[in-house]
Amino acid sequence: MYKGIRVLYMIDAWLFPAAILVQVFFAGLSLFTRQSYWGVHDPFGHIIGFLPLLLVLLTYLGRLQPPAKRLAWTLLGVYFIQADLLTLLSSTVPLLGALHPVLALVLFALALTIAFQARALVAAGIQTPSPARSFTMRTPSPTIEERN
Repeated sequence: MYKGIRVLYMIDAWLFPAAILVQVFFAGLSLFTRQSYWGVHDPFGHIIGFLPLLLVLLTYLGRLQPPAKRLAWTLLGVYFIQADLLTLLSSTVPLLGALHPVLALVLFALALTIAFQARALVAAGIQTPSPARSFTMRTPSPTIEERN
């Protein structure tokens, strides 16, 4: 059961950096084609928010180690700051808007770190386990006195 959840965790971990690339692509289209794609960029940015949330959930369902849980929570926190808090505050403090693309880079780096760790986790779990040692109780050999 945990193996399947960990595979889902890995898939989700790779989908998020891919989605960030799509987001950057939409922003680039708006900046360099003289057409506005901000109408796609904004809602898509909110749609992909379920990916880090799902990642946090899967760390618990897959019984991942605390460092993986901390990274997933960090990713979700940075996403929240990026997508909601900065967007809200940048209307009153425009300088904060400049942090939006910077945090996109932070999100991408963090998401890739998680994705590579997830791939290693799944690969380690899928490998053929080494033969287990036998831990059966053996009866002790009779002593010399017991033989006579």
